[in-house]
Amino acid sequence: MEPNVLLTIEGQQWRVDDKPQSIRLITEGNLFRRDHAWYVVYDESGATGMEGTKTTLQVGDDGTVSLIRSGSHDMRLTFAAGSRHITRMGTPYGDLDVEVYTSLVKTEITDLGGYIHLGYTIDFSNRDRLNTRLNVEIRHRPA
Repeated sequence: MEPNVLLTIEGQQWRVDDKPQSIRLITEGNLFRRDHAWYVVYDESGATGMEGTKTTLQVGDDGTVSLIRSGSHDMRLTFAAGSRHITRMGTPYGDLDVEVYTSLVKTEITDLGGYIHLGYTIDFSNRDRLNTRLNVEIRHRPA
């Protein structure tokens, strides 16, 4: 499928006493609608450290957002404001138990594009807690 959107992905992560680490990535992807949800699909690059991974953001009509990664890194996280979610993340270095607490979910998507804003805390195997903000801007790519 030919890419139909341009994505600007901005993320920040920080530990409680640290300054935020930021990453900004611009990439092509696909936006489509199926079964009461919008889907944003793109390939990760070497800049994210997840080359060989396909990322899918599924934005349901019920307000939940799922982040699904497959390839060199496998995981599925579900974000619903005020909720806690536990999952297992597969990496080239082994599996990790991951707990996610979601503090913010804001989305607006149409055929022309939109945005996904997430705020959450990730707890890796009850040892390392990271606060995270993820903003994805979706712009329709002219043919």
